[in-house]
Amino acid sequence: MRKFWFANCMLAVAALGCSSTNGPGVSGGYVSKGGPPGAPGAVIAEAGWTDKFVASMKEYSPSMFGDAKPNAVAPAAPSSDVPFDPKKATPELHVSLAHFAHRAGQIPQARQHYQKALAMDPKNLDALLGAARLEDREGRLDVAQMLYERAAKAHPQSATAQNDLALCYARRGDLPTAARVLDQAVRLEPRKALYRNNSAKVLVEMNQVKPAMDHLMAVHTPAVANYNMAVLLNDRGRSAEAVPFLSQATSLDPTMQPAHQMLAQLTAPMTPQYEHSIVAQQQPAMQAPAADGAESILPTPEAVAAVPNTPWIAPAAATQPAESAPMLLPPINQ
Repeated sequence: MRKFWFANCMLAVAALGCSSTNGPGVSGGYVSKGGPPGAPGAVIAEAGWTDKFVASMKEYSPSMFGDAKPNAVAPAAPSSDVPFDPKKATPELHVSLAHFAHRAGQIPQARQHYQKALAMDPKNLDALLGAARLEDREGRLDVAQMLYERAAKAHPQSATAQNDLALCYARRGDLPTAARVLDQAVRLEPRKALYRNNSAKVLVEMNQVKPAMDHLMAVHTPAVANYNMAVLLNDRGRSAEAVPFLSQATSLDPTMQPAHQMLAQLTAPMTPQYEHSIVAQQQPAMQAPAADGAESILPTPEAVAAVPNTPWIAPAAATQPAESAPMLLPPINQ
């Protein structure tokens, strides 16, 4: 109320000053009219009350009366970008970032994220296996093996860790150790075809056909197991030994067209050398079907269902999904 009262008084005094050159309590004062002092035509006259009031009000500001309003600050526009806080990062976040970086071909960045994840949690299984596979693909087998071993030791009940470690040994040529570690993976998950297939592959490489066949029979029908064993042997250049397994497969399942085709190819009479090039151009030789899953070091055990343009449908046991199977590498020639 006081500030309004004061303002009203000032307005009343101003009104009085408009009609009189002398206001209450006003001392003398002069102003120059008609131009600045000393200018031609300038007249010095006594200042009126209005001039004195206006001059005095210049010394005041609205803030003296509490009427000043702070400058309005526009609120910041909401942002959908949340700044990354390294202090809140988790091992899982670093593993995810490492996966993205690896897929983008940014190997140094992927390696850094794996290292940060392992610094937070030295036993993190995903970080250990992810880093091991990265180094494996980069050809740093010593580092990869060390990381696989750390994963298998920290997680002895992880069949994935045991399988990955075994395949690393196999790629380095240590087949006996690979077979032993694969046995651990099979004991942990005896019904998983991936681990049985890998065991069969390693055992065939070691010329242990009977134990390899036992693994295949444990997860496949007899016809599929015989066909897969034939392909494994043929891939090793042992086509004569593959023929009996193909004959057994076609006997057990006469509708298995891949087995019939492979058997016909292996038992066909040899073509004379001078005719070989002509035959090859007119009718390409049949190749064994490729493996359905890239996670296995086997070329064939789940391949029958992947053969195109054949009416034969593989049993369910031959195409077991491997959602949790690791991404593995092809054999590395040393």
